[in-house]
Amino acid sequence: MATVKSTCYECDANCAIDVTLDAVGEPVAIDGPDCPRCYVQLDRRNHPERLLYPLRRTGPRGSGQFERISWDEALDTIAERLRATREEHGAPAAAFFAGYTKEARPQLQRLAHAFGSPNYLTESGCCFSSTKVAEEVTFGTKIKTSSTVASDATRCLLVWSTNPRGSIPPFHQHPLAEARPGCATVVVDPRVTPLAEQAEVHLQIRPGTDGALALGMHYLIFENGWQDQAFLDEWGSGVQAFRDYVAEFPPERVAQICGIDAADLRRAAELYAANAPAQIMLSPTATVQHSNGFQNHRAVILLAAVTGNIDREGGNRFFNDKVTPRPIDLFDHCKQNLPPRIGDETFPVWTAHWPAAQSMLLPDAILEGQPQPVRALLAMGINTAMWPNSKRMEQALGALDFFAASDFFHNPATRMADIVLPAATSLERAALIAYPGCNFRGELRYRHAAVAPRGEARPDGEVFLELGVRLGMGEQFWNGDLEASWAEAAEGIPETIREQVYNDPDGVTVFAKALDDMLEYGFEEGDRQYRINGFRTVSGKVEFDAAELRAAGYDGLPVYREPAESPVSTPELARDYPLVLTSGARHKHATHSQHQQLERMRRAMPEPLVELHPMDAAARGIADGDTVEVRSPRGRVAFVAKVTDRIKPGVAHCQHGWNHANVNELTDDRALDPISGFPAFKSLLCEVERLAAGHAKRQAEAG
Repeated sequence: MATVKSTCYECDANCAIDVTLDAVGEPVAIDGPDCPRCYVQLDRRNHPERLLYPLRRTGPRGSGQFERISWDEALDTIAERLRATREEHGAPAAAFFAGYTKEARPQLQRLAHAFGSPNYLTESGCCFSSTKVAEEVTFGTKIKTSSTVASDATRCLLVWSTNPRGSIPPFHQHPLAEARPGCATVVVDPRVTPLAEQAEVHLQIRPGTDGALALGMHYLIFENGWQDQAFLDEWGSGVQAFRDYVAEFPPERVAQICGIDAADLRRAAELYAANAPAQIMLSPTATVQHSNGFQNHRAVILLAAVTGNIDREGGNRFFNDKVTPRPIDLFDHCKQNLPPRIGDETFPVWTAHWPAAQSMLLPDAILEGQPQPVRALLAMGINTAMWPNSKRMEQALGALDFFAASDFFHNPATRMADIVLPAATSLERAALIAYPGCNFRGELRYRHAAVAPRGEARPDGEVFLELGVRLGMGEQFWNGDLEASWAEAAEGIPETIREQVYNDPDGVTVFAKALDDMLEYGFEEGDRQYRINGFRTVSGKVEFDAAELRAAGYDGLPVYREPAESPVSTPELARDYPLVLTSGARHKHATHSQHQQLERMRRAMPEPLVELHPMDAAARGIADGDTVEVRSPRGRVAFVAKVTDRIKPGVAHCQHGWNHANVNELTDDRALDPISGFPAFKSLLCEVERLAAGHAKRQAEAG
């Protein structure tokens, strides 16, 4: 037996692992963090349904009828069809999409832009990027990324719709997973999470009303004089306009909007404002996957500024860039030389801050030619379940002139493809990894392949380089050498540590330059960096009334608007669909749809569940375990009912990531957030009806 050091890539944490190999070099065991995602890497590698050979479609799209072909035939076909698309319709009519895994994104983006297409798209069109852009517009930097870093100095933790036990490795061992003595805890969540049970106040809001709740907290902070006025006077832009606006959100109105008790709101605001330093713990998506999510998120994060808890120990720290590899994605070439990206026309603030086109517009581009036409698509890790109104995305894939995809398994997207390529797993491919870490510290390491790929699987990055060669750009694509592409990226790492990055399996810890800058100015505590250079915003201050948004035609203030589909905004629709539909709560046994084929993960989550409060279930004759149909104006999907008082009355929470029970067949692809283009995955309307008795009930009835 031999042991090889590697890193896990079942989420973005890149945890160190030890891979045990048998006498013939096959992996037989993995030791790493106490995480179920870590242990199932071998299950994926050895799964009998894993894609191991290039395939060409032989039947109608969606039929699942394919034949095995050679790599040369597959790559030549893709190159020929991409070239034909460029000649007939122009290079932008070919789109390039990256889902999971993310490691080959630099090579795919380089291929898109060298080919002449600005239309490189990613899953970040509905995940994380909106929080990043909202924070950069408001503060000039990110705070979400460091919002889950625990500090002993924190005296109040405001947990806003995130559950570390299910979403943040190492889950139940995360330092913020339990309430801490001496630190008040306030939780905002429509679900009763373990942390909510321990909180002094649990604000169980109606999904999509986060912005109103935050503005109500601002109202109380100003009314009681709890704001840090000295900070606001020196570092706030548009504060008076903001104060005038929040005056419209007294506790009674906010309580009615959110479906909470006004006394709980008052208590929560006082705990947060009167116990400094206070920290807001944020989700990358919970506040922004709504029709007004961008502004809702801004209202939430401005609580840290109003109370003077921004970039201070125990509060919400700025995230700082560290040493990173040299970009090889050609995005600068895209910005300077290529036509507008999909989304530049519609979401200019988002695209100004994010280096990709807006993927939520891809179905429109394919089916309607708007905002620009797409005729061919090359994708890795794509699944239609990522898109709202997913059946429409399936229809779009079926309408393409040409579609090729790489993956580990078939899914509804790959079954629509003309060519399907077998992807190597993280155990089978090399990668240069830059883990962002916390606010000041990150990690760099080069992960060598632990084992050879099974079958004819290949690393995605290698495939994209090979396509660049076949498209006549061999020198630009290192003549197909994946390791050479990573070597060029590594030239961005100081030579003094580059060798260690490659050869030390534990990698190299790197620190942000901001630490040195703070020490140079005598600020040994390492916080409140704005004292040196201000905020990297239009005004150099915190943008309560954001000039960048106003210049683009949006509200500069974090204006609250009802969800586009809700009992309040669409009462006629609510008569037929009276429940608020939400989805997306994380679970440690699943990363979106990536683990549903793996039996050991399914033991913990064997069925796709919809959570209903007992009152809502009783009114519909639904018992725990019954098969039910959840329907919306977009469609209907079967789930298994979980009747629980851990969900707010009037709300139905559906698990996401199931191919055969895809909640996003029910979600809306039209009322996108006007600034980010994000869909309202978490605040729509639905109805739930019983289809059949659950297994336990059937057994009881049978005697």
